[in-house]
Amino acid sequence: MTLISGFSIYGHANCYLNNEMSYCVKFVEKWLSSKSGFGPAAILLFVFFLSWVSPAYCGETDAYYFSKVGDWKKAVAAFSAVLRENPQTADFNKAAEAYYYYGKLDSAEDAAKKALERSDSLDSRVILLLVMAKKGRPDEALKELESLKKNTSDDYKIFTAMGMIKLPDDSEAALSFFNRALEKNTDDFFAWFNIGLIYEEDESFENATKAYKNAIRINPLFAQAQNNLGYSYKERHFYAYAVEHYLKAVELRPDNPGYYYNVGNAYTHQEKIEEAFQVYKKALELDPSFAKAHYNMARTYLRKDMVREAIEEFRLYLKYGNKAVFNYVTPKKIVEDEIEDLELYLKDNPSAKPVARNIAK
Repeated sequence: MTLISGFSIYGHANCYLNNEMSYCVKFVEKWLSSKSGFGPAAILLFVFFLSWVSPAYCGETDAYYFSKVGDWKKAVAAFSAVLRENPQTADFNKAAEAYYYYGKLDSAEDAAKKALERSDSLDSRVILLLVMAKKGRPDEALKELESLKKNTSDDYKIFTAMGMIKLPDDSEAALSFFNRALEKNTDDFFAWFNIGLIYEEDESFENATKAYKNAIRINPLFAQAQNNLGYSYKERHFYAYAVEHYLKAVELRPDNPGYYYNVGNAYTHQEKIEEAFQVYKKALELDPSFAKAHYNMARTYLRKDMVREAIEEFRLYLKYGNKAVFNYVTPKKIVEDEIEDLELYLKDNPSAKPVARNIAK
């Protein structure tokens, strides 16, 4: 076992021993199963030894893992801990990225500047200019990015940043920048991911599928890319593929109610009503105020001939919904009328079950 692989197994397994991260458990299991010369007892003995020598490594691993997954809230929390210890330049660079994507622009700016105090870094310079654009100076940021191209061989990062600044106001210009980035580096994750967003917005779902597939080829851990790939498949009526990628997103971000909701929608299209019921239920456990999930749960109850429960879910939809939700899902007045119809049905048929095809829409 090499020193590098030893520290890798230690960093993840130490998380496991402290019950901090479910992904660490999976990593250990996969690592052990892939090795033929070392038994589990020997590996665990090595892990215990390293956990005594250097207990700080796990937190650093968590921070980088959460960045890979795109769980920016947890990444920010983990990097905050890393930066209080003995941070390296790379830690400040990645922390700046996490702060930026989480919307903490001042913190992103501060981390990027600290990285640059230690060593000149294109990544940190790009983050500073993205922050500048977010703070209302996009033209100045684009101009400075243009000047950076002359002094780097990694100009694909600059083209991607330019595209991000152009989104969402000028998707055509943004797409051009992202494509220029891919001409320089076909493994630019954020270029592919943002191209997927553009095509998704334009409802060009076949192109969105291609872009998201390339994104997860580069980083299969990024949960939102897995989710968006699932959505592009759903819109193309490839429901089995949609479920597959939605479930991958759920596995990576099990605390995200929206991902469970999406799985439920795909299951519904497959006529897997009980499976849809279970994932809508999970979405509502995570977020009881999730109006769209309440609406779809109501529809699912009707499919299960459970009218009283459906009425209650429709009422919760009306309670938690807002104008945007009502416009996107079903208008408030239509749901109010449906509740009234269902209550009349129960009054006239207190012990009867509805015929699903007449009640469910």
